[in-house]
Amino acid sequence: MNLRWLLAALVSAAILAALHVWAIMNFIYWKFRWFDTPMHMLAGATIGLIAIGLLGSRWQPWRYLAFIALAAFGWELFEYLFGITNVTATYYVWDTTHDVLNDVIGAIAVYFIARHTVWKPVISHG
Repeated sequence: MNLRWLLAALVSAAILAALHVWAIMNFIYWKFRWFDTPMHMLAGATIGLIAIGLLGSRWQPWRYLAFIALAAFGWELFEYLFGITNVTATYYVWDTTHDVLNDVIGAIAVYFIARHTVWKPVISHG
């Protein structure tokens, strides 16, 4: 477990939550359809930070990807089950695909940061 990455995840989650509350209170998601995109990227980055913090030195790409996929699809399932999305809309499948893709983009950005820092391969000069 890596506490620095978990602290970064906590800060990122707090920013995400504050932005989400602000957006809901001010109807930002309805006024600016594009606002959902950076929010999902930030959510993906937050999920990535949590994964890195929890995996620590036990990382493997498939574990990281599984964690991200579970969280992204889990969130979309949560939205569906609790009626947060408009499932009758013709763009529902596109919206869900777009959301998951943006979650993955945010998580990939964090993955590359981790690959060059905490998960940097040890190079032998022998």
